[in-house]
Amino acid sequence: MLKKLIPYAFIALLQIACNNDKPVEQADNGLEGGRNFIENYMQGDITKAQLYMVEDPENLAYFDEMSKSYFSMDKEGRNQFRQASIQINEVKSLNDQTTVIYYQNSFDKTPRWIKVIYTSKGWKVDLKYSYGPKL
Repeated sequence: MLKKLIPYAFIALLQIACNNDKPVEQADNGLEGGRNFIENYMQGDITKAQLYMVEDPENLAYFDEMSKSYFSMDKEGRNQFRQASIQINEVKSLNDQTTVIYYQNSFDKTPRWIKVIYTSKGWKVDLKYSYGPKL
């Protein structure tokens, strides 16, 4: 019996060893940083999406709301959201360190916006803009 389990254990260990996720790349510009955030969020990769976000208490609170909203959808809704495409409506460069992206997705077509700012850690989404006053 043990001899039959050894090949399966070896295959499982090999899969674990080969399953190295790519490290998150820093975005080269505001549009790329915003798109990476949106794409990962829509795919349900909340951990990876959070890497493209300015981490401060207010942003983390907004992101927590977004995550709860995502996981409150039923399985079919999340699947449709994952399959939806991002539709960029407008990109505004406010200056060389700030970009605003107006977008929607093909699933619910709700207009949304995010501000992406350049930080020492690359281009990051500032969710406070999405919930606060607009520039």
